[in-house]
Amino acid sequence: MHLPLFFLDWTMTISDTTRSTGGPATMVAHRPADLSVKDALLESAVRLLAAHGREGATTRAICAEVGVAAPTLYHHYGDLNGLHQAAILQSFTAVSRCYRPRAEGSDPLQSVRDSWNTLMKFARDHPRMCRLVIQQTINRELQPGVAAIYDNIVSDLNELHQAGKMAIAPTTAAYMLWAGAIGAAGLLAHGTQDNSVDESAASVMLEALLAALTASCSKGTVM
Repeated sequence: MHLPLFFLDWTMTISDTTRSTGGPATMVAHRPADLSVKDALLESAVRLLAAHGREGATTRAICAEVGVAAPTLYHHYGDLNGLHQAAILQSFTAVSRCYRPRAEGSDPLQSVRDSWNTLMKFARDHPRMCRLVIQQTINRELQPGVAAIYDNIVSDLNELHQAGKMAIAPTTAAYMLWAGAIGAAGLLAHGTQDNSVDESAASVMLEALLAALTASCSKGTVM
């Protein structure tokens, strides 16, 4: 599944250009005996990216934490960018888990709400990593796990459409929800560190979207 170019172009407006000014202290960590060197490199990259962004997750810092030389990193991941991509993929996997498959007969709108709220939590708890995930979407590098979220949303909206409860075509509605979720997550991720964003705005945005997309919807229920 490929999102349309108009959506990917729209997401350029939420690109986060904020650069981290801090960096991690260089240290040598003791790797658990049951953790392979490859996994330890990935674990370190994920941690440093989440804490300091790309500027802090350098070859030197990662290798110092794991206790290996740079050629070991290159052997397992090709180069630093390859390791960064693998670490970001792990975050994509976390995002893909935000969409909770609903039980048969349950409310599809509540399923969308649950998924939205979980994604907002990811943005609040892991702001730097969330921004990296959004940046990859902007760069048209949508991972299969994230694409699956979109497909599941379309499926729920199709069910509502068949029941006569949609005011807008399911595919268009899914684009709008997806754009809103990425935008809200980006704002939360950007504002978490300086408390510049009212977190309630994300919930207000979701309810406004659902009200516009459905023929009859009240908060928490399907009419």
